[in-house]
Amino acid sequence: MFVPIDRPAEGLRPGASQIAAGDWEVLSHFWYPLAIAAEVGAAPVKARLLDVEIVLFRDEHGAIAAMRDKCPHRYVRLSSGEVVDGRIECPFHGMRFDGTGQCRLVPALGRETRLPASYRVTAFPVRERYGLVWTCLGDPDRHALPSLPMFDDMAAQDITFGPVDDWAISAPRQIENFIDIAHLPYVHAATLGGEKLRALKPAQVEQHDDAVVLTAQYVEKGHDGGDEPAQYRYRVVLPFIVDFQVSYANHPDRRLISADIAAPISAYVSRVFQLHKVAGGPEAGKSLVAVLATVNAEDRKVLAELADPDLPLDMTREIHLPVDNVSHAYRQRLRALGLGAGD
Repeated sequence: MFVPIDRPAEGLRPGASQIAAGDWEVLSHFWYPLAIAAEVGAAPVKARLLDVEIVLFRDEHGAIAAMRDKCPHRYVRLSSGEVVDGRIECPFHGMRFDGTGQCRLVPALGRETRLPASYRVTAFPVRERYGLVWTCLGDPDRHALPSLPMFDDMAAQDITFGPVDDWAISAPRQIENFIDIAHLPYVHAATLGGEKLRALKPAQVEQHDDAVVLTAQYVEKGHDGGDEPAQYRYRVVLPFIVDFQVSYANHPDRRLISADIAAPISAYVSRVFQLHKVAGGPEAGKSLVAVLATVNAEDRKVLAELADPDLPLDMTREIHLPVDNVSHAYRQRLRALGLGAGD
């Protein structure tokens, strides 16, 4: 009913967060997408990252601002208010905050006046890239804004976006599932196809400063029902991005270029953004998005059956197959970041 008088003030990481404090600290310094930029309009947009509630809005210059979704006066969510003249207005007492988080109006004072610097909301840096709104909760200079070279030559309006969905799975689990080769002929038998008893070769692994690149061979089912040999190239950008390309031996003119990004909403929920490069733009990409929506549904169904939602970074906790060298390489890089060390 009451906040204990002797309880220390809560930092940015909520005390109820199920993300270990040490992991939260490591992850807070990376950049993550919050929304598709074109979908941030005149009304406030709610977001959440690492258990921190965030509100997005466009300021008086039309730029997107991101700040903590918590009025510092009586802790009402600012996202439940509205944007007035490029400032977000709290619905409780009408206090207005600009894009930097500074309070610019307190109606109870009767007029705009010079206000203390402490009348402010925590604001976060914002960058727009690949049609997405990105932010960082920690040191924005610790890590570079993620790069997806295959999308660098595209304007935001030419990128095909899949539906932005919240998956009831952790971000590392979502990414590891995406790069897992052995599940394809079982989970995706109806969509990608493949021979269940065909042996799979381990992927080739290349280590780079910001990513691990995995190249694997897989035989899909072609439109005629026959074998369709394919090469899958996964560029896993740390911590939770996959830059994905598929090329086909029998159809060198065909190629799939996509990206899968899992933004960690909380320990066991991730907001998944999927981008596609399709000749002809978003209109031509609708059929691809429909197919991939089915693939995603297949993944979500099986991931809902995980007996343990946490990703083991201690490799002795599970048995492993040779083809699991893909996940081994990914987990190794997560450990190198300092993740999984506990509090």
